[in-house]
Amino acid sequence: MTAPRRVRAEERGLARVLSVENPAKKNALDFQALDELEAAFERATADGVRCLVLRGAGGEAFSSGFDLAEMALTSSRGERPDEAVERVADALSAVPCPTLAFLNGFAFGGGFELAVSCDVRVARAGVRLAMTPAKLGVVYPEGGLRRFLDLVGAARTRELFFTGRAIDAETALAWGLVNRVAPASRAEADALDLAEEIAGNAPLAVRGMKRILRLLDGTHERGLTGAERGEIADLRRQAFESADLREGRRAFEERRAPRFRGE
Repeated sequence: MTAPRRVRAEERGLARVLSVENPAKKNALDFQALDELEAAFERATADGVRCLVLRGAGGEAFSSGFDLAEMALTSSRGERPDEAVERVADALSAVPCPTLAFLNGFAFGGGFELAVSCDVRVARAGVRLAMTPAKLGVVYPEGGLRRFLDLVGAARTRELFFTGRAIDAETALAWGLVNRVAPASRAEADALDLAEEIAGNAPLAVRGMKRILRLLDGTHERGLTGAERGEIADLRRQAFESADLREGRRAFEERRAPRFRGE
């Protein structure tokens, strides 16, 4: 019998919402879920989705992390669990449109890393977040450690990973791990409204700025290469010459909402 799908996609205006669905295990990530997520990221890119939202099904958990029942296994690709999580986190980081994690419930381990791999994070008040490899005897991969290091610095990263202790949403906000904390009564609406607001902006401009921001990551010491500067110039030129820029100007002059087409 075919296993139930682990990832469900739903359109929300110009945004697409991906829900991890593994309710019996608090939306735990197994090899099947990770493969389905990577395929969903590829489809979103091919479809020109303007904003991609990642959430857990239900209201209790975003994701409890990698499924402990599969921790000692390897995938059909010959990957260990940590390697599979890193592959999918890298794929999520590479999605060209903005990505938003709606932390509708607790997020631990690999689930938390997927949230950190998104561009923006909105958390429901009261959720708890933790990186737990030290409690499982796992040395976390370089890529995952780097994501946290880039986001909150060395001191906070050490505290998160060395203790494995959960922090609440308000602490995560103060540390810069999440962008917003919303009351439970309106958290979902706030997260999806933000996604739709992002999706309503000019796609070439938003995708271009996301790409430039990624190029700028880690370049403080070495500086941009000539090829990277050329890519940035091309992105800016394409946007400046686009029909969307002309539409944005007309909409501003006519005092109406713009109708961007990504062209």
